[in-house]
Amino acid sequence: MRRIRDSGVDEPRGPTVDSPVVPAPVAPAAVVMPSAAGLPIAAALTIAAAVAFAVLATWIARRGATLPVVDDRIHVWVIAHRSHGSITFARVVTLGGATGVVLPALIVVGALASRGGRDLLRRLLTGLLIAGVASVGVFMGLQINALVGRARPSMADWAWPAGGASFPSGHTTTATLFATGCAWVVAARVRPGWPRRTVWATAVGWAAAVGWSRVWLGVHWPTDVLGGWLYGLAWFAGCAWVLLALRRRSARRLASARPDQEKDEPGEDGDPQQATEGVDPAQRLVPRPQGE
Repeated sequence: MRRIRDSGVDEPRGPTVDSPVVPAPVAPAAVVMPSAAGLPIAAALTIAAAVAFAVLATWIARRGATLPVVDDRIHVWVIAHRSHGSITFARVVTLGGATGVVLPALIVVGALASRGGRDLLRRLLTGLLIAGVASVGVFMGLQINALVGRARPSMADWAWPAGGASFPSGHTTTATLFATGCAWVVAARVRPGWPRRTVWATAVGWAAAVGWSRVWLGVHWPTDVLGGWLYGLAWFAGCAWVLLALRRRSARRLASARPDQEKDEPGEDGDPQQATEGVDPAQRLVPRPQGE
């Protein structure tokens, strides 16, 4: 207790045992709206990559057994210039597109980079969601691969076991989906600017390296790799587009449905605005003087 100068009144300094404490009205939390900047980017990437892939796939399918000149020349040059050391390196790099390696790794990366905090279930669900998107993309890519039915290069040129048709490259598709999935969740956890650009540049490098390894090992034509890049980008960008649109729609509904507490909650005299008038929203406890 402290005495006010020139008066004999004691002013309470804070809550006391005899002073009942009531919580002050707190301003309603603002609804966080997803950024609209990602929507046009995801839409543009989806449309551009999907159209380019459709054109390439149609061109490859119509040519049948006729090999494009660019594929033949690059393949011949690779077979003539690759060495034992470079083949060994390519064998290691190509594991970056193996489904048995990268899909489980995508679950781990998605869980670790999630914003779930200590909620392990939420982290795991994030990892499973990202891996699920990639897995469905890989499955659909295999269906397109069987539909086009393009023949691989001669088995005499293979430096790695392979099976199935050639277009699009399955390892390249998987690597692209893995790289974009990891970049999607990790970029959200780093600062904008060069850290975020570094994340996406690493993703591009990963997908490019795996695509190179498939050509260097002699199991794919260059246009197979190009098709894998385009298809993987179109699939993941399309899924991101849908996800961003759904999140934004949900946030808008939540914002429109949230009641205006400042107008609906009446004060002591029946005035709806009196309940929050003159109250600091950051103040959690307000002492009520005795005698009220």
